[in-house]
Amino acid sequence: MDQGLLVPDELTCDLVMDRIQQDDCKNGFVLDGFPRTIPQAEALDAALSKIGQKMDYAIDVDVPDENIVNRMGGRRACLSCGATYHVEFNPTKAEGICDACGAQTVLRDDDKPETVQKRLTVYHEQTQPLIDYYKNQDILKSVDGTQPMEAVFDAIIGILGA
Repeated sequence: MDQGLLVPDELTCDLVMDRIQQDDCKNGFVLDGFPRTIPQAEALDAALSKIGQKMDYAIDVDVPDENIVNRMGGRRACLSCGATYHVEFNPTKAEGICDACGAQTVLRDDDKPETVQKRLTVYHEQTQPLIDYYKNQDILKSVDGTQPMEAVFDAIIGILGA
């Protein structure tokens, strides 16, 4: 990680497995952002099987690339205190000025449209195949991520039966 490299899949899976075996996960857990690739998904399935568990659902919050680029391009961050905003959905009271500390807010490099497009390319190459992987296991559930945040949340809660 210090070198900017990805953590090996085996280590990532081991860390996740260690975490989900803690007492606060005994009634269930939600993984967000893992697995990201087919090899990670296969390793997770094998590790869960060893402890007599399996994934109940994989939830795909489906959002068109154009929406993602627009959403991320509107994010602003305060480099001083870490507060985050969005020019449309959660603007600062004074444009470009952090509500919390008064410092200037900025568009982070990883939220710039060209960077987001590169990240989406990687997503389509590496992560998109998980859609078919979980569809073939009959555990994939899709949610329309273009709905308001509350509707997306409610749809996910409905899937989980929480």
